[in-house]
Amino acid sequence: MLWETLERVNRARQQAMLDSEYLKSARAHQKVLQTQSYSSAMKKSARSAQKQEKKLADIYQQVEFGVNPSGREH
Repeated sequence: MLWETLERVNRARQQAMLDSEYLKSARAHQKVLQTQSYSSAMKKSARSAQKQEKKLADIYQQVEFGVNPSGREH
């Protein structure tokens, strides 16, 4: 059953490759996918460039820590 399905799909693929309308549509689809891929890559790089990493000192700047009961410092 699996081999029959593979053969049927292969025959359909071969027929599609002979159809000029199919090839034209496939090329247009490929261009759209490449454009979308490029566009999303540009958005990601722009977003990462805007985002700056925060330092732990900046994050905990306004936090007051409790008393150190042991008296030891690190």
